[in-house]
Amino acid sequence: MSKPNFQAMNLNELRRYVLAHRDDKEAWNEFAARPRPNAIMVPADTPIEEQERIIKELVDRSK
Repeated sequence: MSKPNFQAMNLNELRRYVLAHRDDKEAWNEFAARPRPNAIMVPADTPIEEQERIIKELVDRSK
């Protein structure tokens, strides 16, 4: 059986594959390397109070 083309899969297809084949390190590496379009990036050196404010603001906005 040949390996699927992970680069050709969209993020949801790759996620389903990874969940079904948890021992496939190549698939996991591709999944982990993919950008997440809805990810919120906060620099690691941001004070915790500022991180909490950002998260609260995002939660309030989503209501």
